[in-house]
Amino acid sequence: MAKSKKSKKKVIVARNTMIMFITIIVIMILSFGTYVSTGGGHPSEITADNDYRVLENPRPRRPGDPITVIEYFSYGCIHCKTFDPVIKEWAEAQEDDVEVVMVPANFSPIWALLAQSYLALEQVDALGQNHNRIFRALHDAGRQFLTPEMVADYVDGRGITREEFLRAFNSPSVKRKMQDAERDQRAWGVSATPSLIVAGKYLVTMQGGQGRALQVVDHLIETERAGDST
Repeated sequence: MAKSKKSKKKVIVARNTMIMFITIIVIMILSFGTYVSTGGGHPSEITADNDYRVLENPRPRRPGDPITVIEYFSYGCIHCKTFDPVIKEWAEAQEDDVEVVMVPANFSPIWALLAQSYLALEQVDALGQNHNRIFRALHDAGRQFLTPEMVADYVDGRGITREEFLRAFNSPSVKRKMQDAERDQRAWGVSATPSLIVAGKYLVTMQGGQGRALQVVDHLIETERAGDST
């Protein structure tokens, strides 16, 4: 009986030690994630070497034109899902001279389907009821969209009918926008999502975390404004 109690005590101690160890590891991982997402660990000075890349094929912006911030994203990207509310809140706080545009990235056949779906919903003004739903369906519910018809069935009755979606999906204008998005993606060297293109001149990634990326974008916007005033 004494041996049995002693053995049970050892099991309990080992179990509690393991639980404590796992808890410490989880806390460390969560803390590191917060540290990175807020831009921690990076120097306060923003430089091209560390924070952004000057594009080899810039698209000149005339002084006085809006300063465009393009987000390359995909519904298939979990990081884009978490970044979506962050950049929307940031965009709402910008002045009138800043224009934020979302462009779907295409790195695979499935992402091409999702990209064309986004453009179809955008064309018929049905993103409001479907944008967040598609993110949640893919990443929270584990749903798969393998054909345009599967997307059409999912959005049917949410600001658009199945037939309207398929008609927009296959329209020449949406296909043309797909080609334009792919051309610019290649020209600018966008290789990950989310990525931000500022003023057609600079590429900003999430390498330093979401918070740091938006700090860099703020810096580049001010640089553009300074150039307009000279």
